[in-house]
Amino acid sequence: MGPTNTKGRMRILARTFLTALGLMAASAPSYAPSLPQATAVDLLAHSQVIVVGQVQTVTDGFDARGLPYTEVTMKVADTIRGQKAETFTFRQFGLDKPRKMANGRTYLGRPTGFPSWRKDEAAIVFMYSKAKTSGMQTTVGLGQGKLSLANGVAMNSFDNAGLFSGVKVKGGLLDSSEQAMFGTKKGPVKADTLRKFLHRAVDGNWVKNGSIANAKH
Repeated sequence: MGPTNTKGRMRILARTFLTALGLMAASAPSYAPSLPQATAVDLLAHSQVIVVGQVQTVTDGFDARGLPYTEVTMKVADTIRGQKAETFTFRQFGLDKPRKMANGRTYLGRPTGFPSWRKDEAAIVFMYSKAKTSGMQTTVGLGQGKLSLANGVAMNSFDNAGLFSGVKVKGGLLDSSEQAMFGTKKGPVKADTLRKFLHRAVDGNWVKNGSIANAKH
């Protein structure tokens, strides 16, 4: 697969995310975008920040423009991509939970497809760059870009479906544990193996140089 197909998938994912933010900011808070399936290549290609950490705080509210947000602060255990720091804080569009408003109406919580956040949970997160106007930032592919960590395994809210489907890797790059991970069609994967792979893929710039790519369809 050549770079053109990867760039096309990147544009689709980015367009979906930006369209979702625009529509939700202008209309009903319950708007749910239709998500294309994100592979490991897509998560790597789109992410400005990739960190492993534990959620310290989760708060929500409305910013100065009246946009609903959920603010999450994570204690960083491992920075795979991005500036290293002890903590990472971002604001995701939508409230964490429904809220009763002064006018008696209820403002719904986060839109369908967006990841939820819970204090003390651990996760690997793949983050889009911040939106230029709102400063909002969320995970690549929404719920697909947050892989919760527990009992030594990692899994997103879509059961990792499609994470490795059709992904082509240059021969000889993967070790035996990574090869086994890439054979996973759905379900949890070993967290240590995934983190090792991500570090190697980022450090080696595998997506950009074509060492790893989505197959053509």
